[in-house]
Amino acid sequence: MEMSADLGGPMPCLLFVTIAVLIVVGIIYAFMKARQRREALQRLAAELDLKFYADDPWDLPVRYGHMDLFGYGHSRRASNVLAGQVDGREVVAFDYRYTTGSGKNSHTYYYHAAVFEMPILAPRLWLRRENVLDKIASWVGHDDLDFESAEFSRRYHVKCEQPKFAYDIFHNRLIEYLLGCGQAPAMEMNGPLLLLYESGSGRPDRVRRLIEIGREMMRSLPDYVRRERGTQAAGGKA
Repeated sequence: MEMSADLGGPMPCLLFVTIAVLIVVGIIYAFMKARQRREALQRLAAELDLKFYADDPWDLPVRYGHMDLFGYGHSRRASNVLAGQVDGREVVAFDYRYTTGSGKNSHTYYYHAAVFEMPILAPRLWLRRENVLDKIASWVGHDDLDFESAEFSRRYHVKCEQPKFAYDIFHNRLIEYLLGCGQAPAMEMNGPLLLLYESGSGRPDRVRRLIEIGREMMRSLPDYVRRERGTQAAGGKA
């Protein structure tokens, strides 16, 4: 007795239609969420008296290409840009993404970022979360900077071209503030610019947090550092 399967019956068609509907629903949901995030960021920009741009009007990955974050991967893109002055300093906050690899081996990374124009010229300085590789490196003599706060030194990896400058910037009061923030964002200083960033995208509360931490960084600059390194340079202006 011969048995045959009817591959042209209603079930394959129903499965195809179901998949198509799910794809369309997913696209609509993603579009609605993106619009909600954008509207929330527009409200935040208005609250902070900043201008909002859905797209990047300045090609920010190129503009800030001398900073490490903007040298990774390819297909670099900024969006949802908030720009203007906060406490008299130029600020540009935005969503940022880049991709590594290609095809099935590609991966896209998403970040919130904020760039502040500082009143000083800084040597290159980096702060990020300590990781396992850093601990291994310390065993063979490649230590980062240590501070009076053991908790801060354990939690964060700090490097600077001029170590004294890092100790000047991360004084006890600022260290206490950053420890109180929970997990501080990664930071980079280079010339007149301060970059703060952390993973994620489209969350107004994270953007607000970056701006608030950046404001505190500006307020916490010691007077003697301002005198020694003060500048009227316009780096980072929008």
